[in-house]
Amino acid sequence: MNLIVENKPGAGGQVAIESAKHSAADGSVLLQTIGSSMVIYPHTYRSLRYDPFSDFVPIGTVATAPIAFVASPNTPAVTLAEALALLKRDSKYGFYGSPASGSLFHFTGVLLQRSLRAQFDHVPYKGSAPLVSDVLGGQVPFAFLAPSDILDLHRSGRLKILAVTGTERASQLPDVPTFAERGFGDLNYQERFSYFLVKGTPPDVVAKYRLALRKTVAASEVRAKLIDAGLEMGEGEPEPLTATMQRDYAKWKQIVKEIGFVAD
Repeated sequence: MNLIVENKPGAGGQVAIESAKHSAADGSVLLQTIGSSMVIYPHTYRSLRYDPFSDFVPIGTVATAPIAFVASPNTPAVTLAEALALLKRDSKYGFYGSPASGSLFHFTGVLLQRSLRAQFDHVPYKGSAPLVSDVLGGQVPFAFLAPSDILDLHRSGRLKILAVTGTERASQLPDVPTFAERGFGDLNYQERFSYFLVKGTPPDVVAKYRLALRKTVAASEVRAKLIDAGLEMGEGEPEPLTATMQRDYAKWKQIVKEIGFVAD
């Protein structure tokens, strides 16, 4: 099976999803997107022009990634406990950056703030690169980022990853604790990189894609490359993807409603 990759940036992935939605239901277009676009955006965007459940058929998840909590080199904290005590004690440390407003990175900070009941204000950036630059420069004391963006910086000691989301420690960060093991059970999720076909695609075509993904996630060389990039291997099956989407969709619906966030 040969695939041509066509990147369609814009609106946090919405452009690509809408394009896939309007493609022919013949299997010629396979959508890869992040989980946030399917379980968070429906609650934050008033004018979303797709439905994650009725417009698409799930194929499976190829990879997952935790959200990393990072401290600036200028922030006097080397553990999660020290960081949380610091931001509670001194208001000048009570803010964090994320690569985008309304993203999973943003809402990870919201959930942590709610647990701490302390000032922890959000500073949105337009992408990871400027945020990483400001964290390195000390303009932002804390940030939530993808491990893949900062693995080398963490390993070299230039940045400090203090914790990650998820139920298990990241393969490339075995010494970094999860939030869950430090008592923050709400922060047990990961970002997901999943595949979908447009609704109405013939069952035999759907079955071929699902089989191809199963073979992909079973390949040791694929697993090694994903882990090396700071990712974890996904399940490669439609059932876990559907179940996770339904659970996370309900979870974020409640959270977005409680905080009153609107993206547009």
